[in-house]
Amino acid sequence: MAKHPCHHGVSSGRGCSHIGLGHFGRLFEDLDPLYVSDEVLAALGRAGGLMDTTGRPVDSDIPAGYTFFAQFVDHDITLDTRSGLNTDWVQDPGKLPNMRSASLDLDCVYGFGPEASPHLYDGNSGRLITGNDTNANDLARAHDGTALIGDPRNDENIFIAQLQLMFLRMHNKLIDRGMHFEEAQKECRYHYQYIVLHDFLQRVCDPAVFRFAVERLYAHHFPLKYAPDEHGKLFMPVEFSVAAYRFGHSMVRSRYRANGRANNIELFDARFGTEGFSAVPPSLTVDWRYLLDMDGRINFTRSRKIDERLATELNDLPVVSDPNPLNRSLAFRNLVRGRSLGLPEGRAVAARLADCGYPVNPSVDLKLAQMSGWRALAADVRRELSEASPLFFYILRESAAGERLGPTGSAILMEVFGGMLRYCGTSYLKDPSWSPDPELAIADRREGFRLTLADVARFVAAP
Repeated sequence: MAKHPCHHGVSSGRGCSHIGLGHFGRLFEDLDPLYVSDEVLAALGRAGGLMDTTGRPVDSDIPAGYTFFAQFVDHDITLDTRSGLNTDWVQDPGKLPNMRSASLDLDCVYGFGPEASPHLYDGNSGRLITGNDTNANDLARAHDGTALIGDPRNDENIFIAQLQLMFLRMHNKLIDRGMHFEEAQKECRYHYQYIVLHDFLQRVCDPAVFRFAVERLYAHHFPLKYAPDEHGKLFMPVEFSVAAYRFGHSMVRSRYRANGRANNIELFDARFGTEGFSAVPPSLTVDWRYLLDMDGRINFTRSRKIDERLATELNDLPVVSDPNPLNRSLAFRNLVRGRSLGLPEGRAVAARLADCGYPVNPSVDLKLAQMSGWRALAADVRRELSEASPLFFYILRESAAGERLGPTGSAILMEVFGGMLRYCGTSYLKDPSWSPDPELAIADRREGFRLTLADVARFVAAP
């Protein structure tokens, strides 16, 4: 990226007493790392390879806004600044710091609170600063265009920047309704956590796995394996951060509709800078009705179907200046990082999840021979892939058979998010008297949702 993330010092201040940065680790320490040959990595991850789009992409029924919400959540819970992309040795995840707290606390919005991150706040009002001289509907920015936000990564593209703005405005609107800072922060966090579980995960996860996990979570018998370390901190499993949660890369489209006039916006749109990190032009201000199911009169954009194929733009990233085309491919980068961090084989993980009780079939047929380009692969590459699949590829290929993320990926997501909600001291599950604000929660009950991301967009947009 054009700019490297910087991290402000941690001090004990209002709104940040819960913060405790952690580390990465393994969910299944007893499983051996899978060594994947360079030939298989290239066959899967290169531009034009098995994980590149061929033919016309298939849409899901998931609104495209959730692609960027997934990215927003990722930036809230993980930041790896130390691991090597492609090393000659298997790195120990336990020695890698996670520069984000493994909790759904919106530290990307609040930073370290008004005292420790005063540059994010409007004096002593408790409000977060927004807007700039170029666009009132953009993030606040320094003179050089740098966004004044808790996590610089939330300025990587137009849509993630505008989603960051949505949550800043949500907090401010709660302040304007008469809440003091801590109360507004708590309400913003609780609604966000509820949306992660009951809106986002319900949309993307296998229904049987989702029901299995949620029932046990509310009965206080979940998660099944994920738990704090000996110091009481949650580590971030690499099976989640390096494989399962990267499913969102498959949902990315080549082009999006930002508003009623801007209907052909590239992910790396030059008007925002091909590397992001610049002001959003007023003409590209996002109207969330075109990315979320908010208005029955508007045909909102949908995300791509979750499968093993990534949009062509992601397999030739303009934000990576490297003469080796493999290193410009996001699919390859995900796969090679998985090898470097010693991720286990896909079927082995599925079997462990089944042993825990999840409704996961470790003997599922990935139907590799039906993949476009399979027959053109060298025989030894086909043999290796048939015998052992990298976890990232396995999760996405398993998903291709259904309408959602497959059971293996869904189980990892539910296990980790369930743990974050159960063990975090700022979780709404610790406050049994809390329920979503009726003024905010106006989702369509017929679809089974009590509160959605679209509700937040409506709440923020309302006068």
